[in-house]
Amino acid sequence: MALRCRHDLFVQEHLVMFRTRIIYRLVGLLLVFALMIIGPYSFTFIKQVQQHFENEEALDTQPSHEKELMHKGFTSRLVEQMVPFSFYVLIMAFFLSIFFLRKMLISLRNLREGTRLMRDGNLDVRLDVLTEDELGDVTKAFNDMARALKAKTQELVQKDLYVNAMLDPLWVVDQEDRIVDINPAFERLFGHRKDDVIGASIFDLLDEKNALIMRKQLDEKRAFGIASAYELSVIAGNGQAIPVLVSGAPIFSGDKVIGKIGVMKDFREQGSLRAELQSSLDYIETIMNSIPDELIVIDRSFRIIMANRAAVEGAEQDLIGTFCHQALHKSQAPCWSDGHDCPTQAVFADGKGHKTVHQHVEAGGGVRYHEILANPVKDASGKVLHVIELLRDVTEQVATEAEIVRKNRELTVLNNISGILNRSLKPDEIFTRVLEKLTELLSMDGGGIFFLDEATKEMICQYHSGISDEYARTIGRIRLGEDLPGKVAVTGQIITTSDISRDHRIERSIVKHSGIRGYCCIPIKGKERIIGVFCLFSFSPHVFTPEEETILLSVGEMTGMALENIRLYEKLRFLYEHQQKRWEEEHRQLLTLSARLGAEVAITDIMTQVLSLMKHIFSADFIWMLVNDPSGNLVLRSSSQATGREGEVIYAADVSSLEKFALSKRQTVQASDIRADSKFYLSPEVSAYHAVAAVPMFIGDKPIGVFALYHVMQKDIKEEELHFLEIVANMISVALERSEYYMRAGREKELADTIIQSVTDGILTVDTGNRVVSVNSAFEKLTGIGHDSAVGMPVCDNFRFSEENIDFRIRLGESLEEAKQGAAASRAAVLRTRYGSSVPVVIHTSPILDRDGAVTGIVNLIRDVSREKELDRMKTELIRSVSHEFRTPLSAIVGMTEMLLHGDVDGDKVDQYLNVIRNEGLRLTKMVTELLSLARIESGKEALHFRRIDVTALLKDLEDTFSTLVAAKGATLRYAAHNVPYMLGDEESLKQVLINLIDNSLTFSDKGCIIEMDIRRNNDIIEIAIRDNGWGIPEEDLPHLGERFYRGKHGHRIKGTGLGLAICDEIVKMHDGAMSIQSSAGEGTVVTLSIPYREVL
Repeated sequence: MALRCRHDLFVQEHLVMFRTRIIYRLVGLLLVFALMIIGPYSFTFIKQVQQHFENEEALDTQPSHEKELMHKGFTSRLVEQMVPFSFYVLIMAFFLSIFFLRKMLISLRNLREGTRLMRDGNLDVRLDVLTEDELGDVTKAFNDMARALKAKTQELVQKDLYVNAMLDPLWVVDQEDRIVDINPAFERLFGHRKDDVIGASIFDLLDEKNALIMRKQLDEKRAFGIASAYELSVIAGNGQAIPVLVSGAPIFSGDKVIGKIGVMKDFREQGSLRAELQSSLDYIETIMNSIPDELIVIDRSFRIIMANRAAVEGAEQDLIGTFCHQALHKSQAPCWSDGHDCPTQAVFADGKGHKTVHQHVEAGGGVRYHEILANPVKDASGKVLHVIELLRDVTEQVATEAEIVRKNRELTVLNNISGILNRSLKPDEIFTRVLEKLTELLSMDGGGIFFLDEATKEMICQYHSGISDEYARTIGRIRLGEDLPGKVAVTGQIITTSDISRDHRIERSIVKHSGIRGYCCIPIKGKERIIGVFCLFSFSPHVFTPEEETILLSVGEMTGMALENIRLYEKLRFLYEHQQKRWEEEHRQLLTLSARLGAEVAITDIMTQVLSLMKHIFSADFIWMLVNDPSGNLVLRSSSQATGREGEVIYAADVSSLEKFALSKRQTVQASDIRADSKFYLSPEVSAYHAVAAVPMFIGDKPIGVFALYHVMQKDIKEEELHFLEIVANMISVALERSEYYMRAGREKELADTIIQSVTDGILTVDTGNRVVSVNSAFEKLTGIGHDSAVGMPVCDNFRFSEENIDFRIRLGESLEEAKQGAAASRAAVLRTRYGSSVPVVIHTSPILDRDGAVTGIVNLIRDVSREKELDRMKTELIRSVSHEFRTPLSAIVGMTEMLLHGDVDGDKVDQYLNVIRNEGLRLTKMVTELLSLARIESGKEALHFRRIDVTALLKDLEDTFSTLVAAKGATLRYAAHNVPYMLGDEESLKQVLINLIDNSLTFSDKGCIIEMDIRRNNDIIEIAIRDNGWGIPEEDLPHLGERFYRGKHGHRIKGTGLGLAICDEIVKMHDGAMSIQSSAGEGTVVTLSIPYREVL
């Protein structure tokens, strides 16, 4: 069974193989056809052999020669039949095989035709699979190849489209560096045609410098199959070197590099930007290098990536790339790892700026201190990328701070000593506690205080600690100049020794062999003398530092001053008790003077009484008070007795007197015998006196005058009396200034009232309760409300006489409420007055503030804006007129200009259009000039320059001006000046008026017109009349002739600005004159100027 299965499987496999392999089919057919032919042949062959054998058996009795001939005949017959038959068999088998395998031939023919079509570019060819054999497989493979080739071709076409559509240039280079392809962008950028560069070496498009860059890239990158980006400049077709950024890559075929491709980016703009960026970087570097402090930039690995010049010059190694802790701290580990404050780590941790002080080691081992300001450098997301550290050398500052700490320590000690000295005036308590404090501060074992006895010239130990009383009595008296305390008392210099027993400078001293080691003596300095000595000792050696010596010297001086103060206190207490009674008396007298001076505003009358009182207090024979006048003279203001010269100049500004001398010195001056001093002049009123004391009076820096006491006898006034005089003089100065202030305030109030009454706008003041305090005359005139009826009334009640004032009262009330809050307000309203008229007004409300900013009242300024309303209307009308008048010529200019530009105008009309454009432009220029002139006149900026005008010369100038126009029109221009040879006025402006009027007469008249101008004086008026027989002015146009831009009935015939008469009218008004016009249509016009006659000097 298994054998049968294997047999069947074998048969099936061979059947499949027979169906699928064409060689097997061909061999099989040959075998079939060979068997079909060989069968008969074999039968014939067998028959021949049998015949041969039969013949041979028949000849067995015959001789062998015949057999031999038979065999030979058989062989030749066999060969003769076998060879052609075999050839026939093969030919028949072949043709039969070909016949039965005709489908194979069709497939081969189809493959050949399909190959031809594909060679011609038809990639859509598909062949039918006729057999399921190798030819069928070949046909399928052909179809698959055609589909794949079409897809690949489409892909290549698409890629070629992509390459051609690239905006960036591209080249493809073979292994010999020859260009094999470029894209259109390459041609556009560099100007090289594709046919010109294909096959050329890439180095033909590079200069020597850029060729070296390219060779380096090819040798170091492409040769090893590495892509890279680099910059170079390619020579364009016009010879220009264009900078590009090249992204180059190798082209692989398998593992072999067969070419290179390069995509180029036009780098001209980027190069410019990079140059600007480099300039900015250079500028930033310049800024960094201009910073005198060290500045470094640190990355997240704590390496220095940037440093300014100060940091580089201060470093002993290259900073860039070095760890910050290595460069600054000479440490291999970060400073924060040792627990120190690291601002860089802190900035990376929290993203905020930090400030600290670090100690850095210098190259020579020295130490410097830097204040570090660390700030983050963040990207757009807020991540800290780097840290900028600014290192400011604060070594001197740290040293100063250390010195300050030392000074503070010294001051603390001195402050403690000072506290001891200041808390008591008892010598025993003070010196005992000071001695205890010093021994405690310096860790000494004891000490003593010696005071100098001036009588015996001995130093006596009055206070001691750390030694017995018996030993203190042994050393208690030392003669001045002997032993250490005596020497210090003489020299005033401190003496210190760390071990007195070993100090060779000190040979003879009581304490040298007493077991004492550390020892010092400090002088106690009083006022310009030594009054004692501090001595401190220890039983062990003690080195006294300069700081300790400074403290000890300061304590000695403080102690001396304290002792002097104690002695002074005792003396002052006695003097105080003595002066107390005198002070009480002077105080009583000052109160009396103050009461009298403060009781009156006008102190002229009371001043005599005050001076008489002072005369009594100081037992003076005469007292007067001189004050400064604006010219610097001293004027008699008041005296203790009448002189008859009050208000007169006693000492002129150029006269030298004791009173003037005291004022110039700004201090009290006294003379025991003024008559003996020849440099001072004495007024006759005081020439009989000897002693004098002059006390200057000032208010701040302002000199008021002089207060002087005179005595008949020679006398020196005591210092305390002079002080009292100065107090009295200050009181009188204040009283005089106060009196002057009140008088000036009264005058200013009167002036303010006058000003308020003179203001043309209505002023209404109210208190915080909304009651009227005052109104001015303009308010009364505007509203018809009288002062007496308004004051004291609630402000809004004054306007209740008309229901039409409801809105006005509401606006006024709102303004008052805002002003009470301290804010100014402004509102528009309509006021119905007592006269029955409605007036548009603006209410300006402002608070009245005191010095503390509190509102104490409210000022309301009610302004009649009727004139402003009218001006606004006129302004609107002017703008409308100007816009209209400007639009017409501008439209003509713009329209004709566009037609000329577009070629819509024939050659004959070009000049005509250009003339129209020119004339309209000139008219616009004239209009603008006249508008500016009118604006200057109305704004008051046009000033007239009056001078004598020669009328005859003026008429002659006018005749010359219009001679051409008059002749062209055939007109007649006549002038007549009737006994007016000269007149006073602004010649240029009047000439402008006359030219304008005469020009109007010529313009609005026919040819052959007659124009006459007469100048005559009519009493105090000069009349200038211009008459013409022109077209005249219609009656309806006469009221509008002064209006701007109004040109009347003839405006459509004659181009003009419509501003001439307005300017003329304004100029005549500036001369205080008037202009009148009389005219009728068709009968001509008469314009008359009436100007006041002014006498010509």
